[in-house]
Amino acid sequence: MIGTIKKRLRIFALLLALVFVLTACGDRKTETTTEEESVPAVFHFQGKAITLGEVYLYANPVIEDYDKKYGATIWAMEVSAGEEKKNMQTVTRKDIIENIVKVKVLLTKAEDYHVSLSELEKERAEDDTEAFWKNLTDEQIKNMELTRDMVRTCMEENLLADKVYDAMMAEAGIEVSDERARETTFFDMYFPSYKENVNGVADPMDEKEKKEQYDKAVQAYNTMISPLDDSTDRDPALVATYYGLKDAKYYTMTPEEIVATYGKEITDMLYTLEDGSCSLVTETEYGYHIFYMKAQTDREATDKRKAKIEREEKNAFFTTHFTEWLKQVDPNYHYEDSVDFDLYSRIIFQ
Repeated sequence: MIGTIKKRLRIFALLLALVFVLTACGDRKTETTTEEESVPAVFHFQGKAITLGEVYLYANPVIEDYDKKYGATIWAMEVSAGEEKKNMQTVTRKDIIENIVKVKVLLTKAEDYHVSLSELEKERAEDDTEAFWKNLTDEQIKNMELTRDMVRTCMEENLLADKVYDAMMAEAGIEVSDERARETTFFDMYFPSYKENVNGVADPMDEKEKKEQYDKAVQAYNTMISPLDDSTDRDPALVATYYGLKDAKYYTMTPEEIVATYGKEITDMLYTLEDGSCSLVTETEYGYHIFYMKAQTDREATDKRKAKIEREEKNAFFTTHFTEWLKQVDPNYHYEDSVDFDLYSRIIFQ
């Protein structure tokens, strides 16, 4: 249960993860409103104080995840953005604050997208709040100035922001076809027409040596098309091993990558092969090839690439709208100028 709750608190860090844009940290803070002057805030957004406790609710799951996956040394690791370098802690601190801002901005669009929490969702948020609150230590509650209402509000806001994001993406209609995301897996049984000399440089074989390579390729092709006793297909990798072909292997590529590697003519030929079939001996400037088509559309690889493209396009779509919305919602917010870094430092990354 707690794992699910923590996942909900960091959901936008996962859904809306963008490329880190690293900028220098400043120390000028926004002025608090008269109504909230007594409230210690890590920063203010839309005139409302974002307290240390609220920031902690977003930061803690991230810290725990990173520590578990990479160890505490991850926070000192340097990452680059252009010519600038900063350690992971600095980058992650900014990402957490920006994540909170994204949630707050999305909440302002709930009415536009006709989104609200159902009573059932509110009850679920209340149950999650109770479970999460019970898991907190007295030290966490005291040091981070947490309240139960703060946890419940955070739960509800993330649920609602998530629904706004989903409605936004549904309206955008971002979909990627199999054709566009296609990844093809094939085996290249390669008989080279070059050999390395004593200096490690590739020299062309003479005509006799090339003929020997061609004859081997023909033999390998005949082996590939000869069914085994149990009528199963031959494994091209085993045939390649028999002939000592160290550069023969499976490749998973997009059509564009195949063209860049082999040229359009070979690519067109490859896509005439049915899954489980192999080509004739095919000559290129590098030698002789027998191509075995495992899958014109590798389902697993294609789905993975499709998800990646969709994620990138959704991020780009969201970023464009978020940038404009942020200007409307709170044009005075700037991470470097708005955050009280002294107060924020009370959340320890280690």
